[in-house]
Amino acid sequence: MPDERIRLHPVGRFVFNVDSIAPKGEFLICAGCRELGVCRFGMTSEDFLEDGTHRVEMQCPAIYAGAPGVAHGGWTSAVLDEMLGHLAIYRGRFTVTSTLNVRYVRPVPVDRDLIGLSRVIRQEKGRWHLRGDLMLADTEELLARADGVFVEREQGHYDKHEERFRSE
Repeated sequence: MPDERIRLHPVGRFVFNVDSIAPKGEFLICAGCRELGVCRFGMTSEDFLEDGTHRVEMQCPAIYAGAPGVAHGGWTSAVLDEMLGHLAIYRGRFTVTSTLNVRYVRPVPVDRDLIGLSRVIRQEKGRWHLRGDLMLADTEELLARADGVFVEREQGHYDKHEERFRSE
């Protein structure tokens, strides 16, 4: 990807509270983590490789341990979902998760350097078929893999649900 800034989709600008982001060295922080100023999932940097693969560096914080020294499966699926969600944002679209299937290969250690790699498998009619891998940074051993379908949404997506929640 070129080194110029990537302009975000209007809904992406709303969710992440930024207009654009550099393809290397910056990180999109979601609304839930923005006030804190860091990703609570432990994601610290993201960039794109020359082949278009999205690369994320992270560590699972110990607060997400499901067993001593091992990440809870919920953290693993959540971080894979977050990684995949960033793919469309960087390509000027906003998507939400439709399906996410996670295969847990090996226990994910807490407080160790991890790498996430995600990529677009295919796109069709507003549906993004994506794959993400979570690996140990030092050995690149596969720990978990997610395959997901994400669907494009427009600016009013969250507004319509907020109205529905108020009326219930």
